Amino acid sequence: MKPSIDIVQRLMKVFAVSADNLLNDNENSVVELENHELNEQLILINQLDEEEKNALIKIINSMLTKKRMKDLLDGKAKF
Repeated sequence: MKPSIDIVQRLMKVFAVSADNLLNDNENSVVELENHELNEQLILINQLDEEEKNALIKIINSMLTKKRMKDLLDGKAKF
């Protein structure tokens, strides 16, 4: 199964890498998460069925939107 563009874009944000780095089959390319708890959570999330993943993504997106709006209203928004 190949990931959708949406999944690739989300992974790019999580790992702070380009699509090329994600899709490159180079064994020398290593992406490390310093937060090991987050890494474990991502592994578990990957094991969820599609409906559960989509529900979780909606919750995360809602929380991130709320944070961005708060930052915007507080003058802390980063563009």
